[in-house]
Amino acid sequence: MSKTTRTTQTARKSPVWLEFLGSMNLAITLLVMLSIASVVGTVLQQNQAFQNYILKFGPFWHQVYNSLGLYDVYSAGWFMLVLLFLLISTGVCVTRHTPIFIKDMRQFSETLSLNALKHQPNHASFSSTDNLHTSQQRALTTLKHKGFRTRVHQREDGSVTIAGLKGHWNRLGYFFTHISIIVICIGALMDSNLYLKLNEWRGDLVPETRSVPLNQVDKRAWLSSDNFSYRGTVNITEGQNADVLFLPYDEGYLVQQLPFRIEVKEFRLHYYDNGMPKSYESDILLFADELAEPIAKTIEVNHPLYYKNYAIYQSSFGDGGSLLNLKVHPLMAPIANSSVIESAVNRTESLNTPAGKFRVEFSDFKLHNIVPNSDEEREKTGHKMHNNGPSILFKVRNEQGQAWEYENYMIANQQEGRWFFMSGVRNSMAEPFRYLFIPADANRSKTRFFEFLALVNNAPLAERIIRNAYPRPDGMEEKAYETHIVLFKQLITLFRQAGFDGISQFIQTNVPEQEQATVAEFYFSQLANAMQTLYLHILEQENAILDNEGNISAENQIWFEDALTSIASLHRYGPPMFFELETFKQIQSTGLQITKSPGKDVVYFGSALLIMGVFFMFYVRQRRVWIHLNTTGTGTDITVAAKDNKKLPETEAEFNQFVAKLKA
Repeated sequence: MSKTTRTTQTARKSPVWLEFLGSMNLAITLLVMLSIASVVGTVLQQNQAFQNYILKFGPFWHQVYNSLGLYDVYSAGWFMLVLLFLLISTGVCVTRHTPIFIKDMRQFSETLSLNALKHQPNHASFSSTDNLHTSQQRALTTLKHKGFRTRVHQREDGSVTIAGLKGHWNRLGYFFTHISIIVICIGALMDSNLYLKLNEWRGDLVPETRSVPLNQVDKRAWLSSDNFSYRGTVNITEGQNADVLFLPYDEGYLVQQLPFRIEVKEFRLHYYDNGMPKSYESDILLFADELAEPIAKTIEVNHPLYYKNYAIYQSSFGDGGSLLNLKVHPLMAPIANSSVIESAVNRTESLNTPAGKFRVEFSDFKLHNIVPNSDEEREKTGHKMHNNGPSILFKVRNEQGQAWEYENYMIANQQEGRWFFMSGVRNSMAEPFRYLFIPADANRSKTRFFEFLALVNNAPLAERIIRNAYPRPDGMEEKAYETHIVLFKQLITLFRQAGFDGISQFIQTNVPEQEQATVAEFYFSQLANAMQTLYLHILEQENAILDNEGNISAENQIWFEDALTSIASLHRYGPPMFFELETFKQIQSTGLQITKSPGKDVVYFGSALLIMGVFFMFYVRQRRVWIHLNTTGTGTDITVAAKDNKKLPETEAEFNQFVAKLKA
């Protein structure tokens, strides 16, 4: 009975479920699932804020992906279940087949019949004039010279079979590769959040979903310092320290207590010439009870600090509470009177204004804002990028909770040859910013704009200026003149409240359709006259130089047109306030990722076993040779057979050389 038949019969005695667990089909299926999960985990950025995923995929697909655990693939329950099944399947496979392979490593199969030898992949027969003893010694010498281990079998009919075995360690390749998969799965499960899943299932663990101070976090969301494994992040401001981590979990987070304390002495950020971040590093101190002196280390990307089973990585950077000095300009006030706020990033301020109570939430400060140049700017400057300068990001929230998010730039930026102060606004994070462009005056400031805006808001003063500029002509009735002045006032008010669209809407609502074009032309010309009159008053206050005929210069005329465009957009700007960043003191924070992964050494060991197994399987050939010797009247009949576990092109050539050496 052949070995294959015996193995098959042995396998048939196993239970069906055991055969299924140890089957190659199941193992391949599980490996394919792990491969797909790894691709998803690589392509889809993991452990991000849920708001980012909602904005990217929409509410429906966000819910689908979240239910599948795709936002944290390597900690998903199904992923760990696949790992567990792969471990069991491989373990069953190794348990069932290792004894067979060990037996195969020791077995020479010297009892194979002559007929079986002639059915081997390579075989040859020839006769020799030497007697049986001489032929046997020559065969043994040749096999040992080739590196074969030998065993001699004396048959009952007087013939002799010499079996040679070489490369029997090839079978270790199977053993090492399968054991390596088991070891790697064990290491992966050690570093997974299986412990957290079990605690959550028992109700001992509830993630925190609120944004509250640390001392108000639910106690069930805290993890003790002896937690087996974890990976989390923490942001630490320069000069501050921390002894906890925040672990994203489900739709909230967990607070992991650390057995040590980390203090950030200094954070350094280096830039390229174009202002883009080049590298960043942190000088940190690690304090622990068992340390006589703290560990001092400068960490940067790909150069972490290792302590016991912990690794501390430089992962990100951000604002650590930069100090901000701002001016708040009222947009509806009749005088250009601003108030001052001293605040900081991550701080909230309350404002009481004539328009109501508001809360200002400062969320970020950026020292550099690098944006690509247009083709025209690129040709003019020779640079691909330009820096828009410092900016602040904040939200203004009213008493009803409605919020407007703003992005205000500190310095003026050039647009089409003119200088503007930019302020972006949006009603939700799903929308792009809509930008308000405030034209800068000759001093690169907003002073002229806010004085002009205050004059537009000051109806009594604006009326006096218009009356002085347009006195009642001789021959015009008083009533007609007053009607014209009222029209000026109404157009200015309507323009200030709803912009050019407001006037167009008023005409469409109150004027017959056949007269709308004529009335629109008249209204807009009168609005231009009124606004230009107010602007001339501002220029007179500045002692601005006009040309010889008393007209506005081309530069000031362009500024006036830009100012009208800006004022026309204010009704869509949100609460009637403009926040101007005057000065700042940047304070940076470093983002550290801290991992405790006792399973990594297990995975390294498994990887080493995998490399060894692959080496044995690919580079160690198991070869068998049989030499059957039978005495005849004139000498010895010799039959040579060989078998190689790898079908290589050189196998037949090696066999022919071996036969030729025996014949020599």
